[in-house]
Amino acid sequence: MTNLELQRYNDFLFLVNTLSYKREISQIYRGDSLENLCKKLNIDYLEENTDTDLVSERLFMVGEKAKRYYIDDNSFRIEEYENKVFGKIIKYFNDSLKNKNENIKYFFERNSVLRDFFTDKKNKQIFQEKIREASKLEKLAIRDYYLTLLHQLAAINYKNKSHFVSASKDYKIAREFSSSRKEKYRVILHCWQPIKNEKSIVKKFSLPTYSFHPFQYQKEYSLLGGILPHFIHVIEFCDQNKFVPNPNIFNQDITKYSLYYGLEIDQSEFFEVLEHTNYKRSMTTNGTVYWENSNS
Repeated sequence: MTNLELQRYNDFLFLVNTLSYKREISQIYRGDSLENLCKKLNIDYLEENTDTDLVSERLFMVGEKAKRYYIDDNSFRIEEYENKVFGKIIKYFNDSLKNKNENIKYFFERNSVLRDFFTDKKNKQIFQEKIREASKLEKLAIRDYYLTLLHQLAAINYKNKSHFVSASKDYKIAREFSSSRKEKYRVILHCWQPIKNEKSIVKKFSLPTYSFHPFQYQKEYSLLGGILPHFIHVIEFCDQNKFVPNPNIFNQDITKYSLYYGLEIDQSEFFEVLEHTNYKRSMTTNGTVYWENSNS
């Protein structure tokens, strides 16, 4: 970076830290293997000789997407919120109760009201009647609240086609995760997200909530659809001690609205770049609602 770019990036980080302190945004980190990221972006993985410039270029255009977006999956789309979706949520909760993991068993013991609600067959109709009273945005918020939990529970029949990407609010956790795998070459995405309050909407309709996360120590943060490039400010190549900032930070005036709504990015070549990756579909958002596009 030039001295001017370094100053602009430091100013950007100061704003990130300020809004994070005010609890208006969350700073989050995703650790992954370089090989896995290259597979998604369709880039030759050559260990230390991998083209990290190309990795950065594609990442800052298309972002990091959930598992659903690079597999053949015909389950519900990200914009769907009909009864069949909430029926699947009930099924996924019942599937999760079969998991023998001690953390998950303890989670359901601590959240017995939620467990009992979704295991009682009589409550399926009650659940759907309550949902029927909600607006479109409220239905999506309720759906996402429960799907976030199911993603973190690694629910059977959902974990391999999840609509979410996992990250951590703690850099050290992401770093440990990044170092815990067998692959030597690792990356960490440094990101942020505006704070949402879906729990208040769930409570509005007298639906069960949960008090803590299944793997509390991981400080997991689940992102619907994936991590948009508008909310990634640097990719860290751990083995090289190399940090590549999002170039879009340097071509615009950064304000608090840049962090609420994401960086402005010229994505006129988005679909052209996407075709070079292994993603089978993409998503679009207006900042509130998401919908899917096929990569064809």
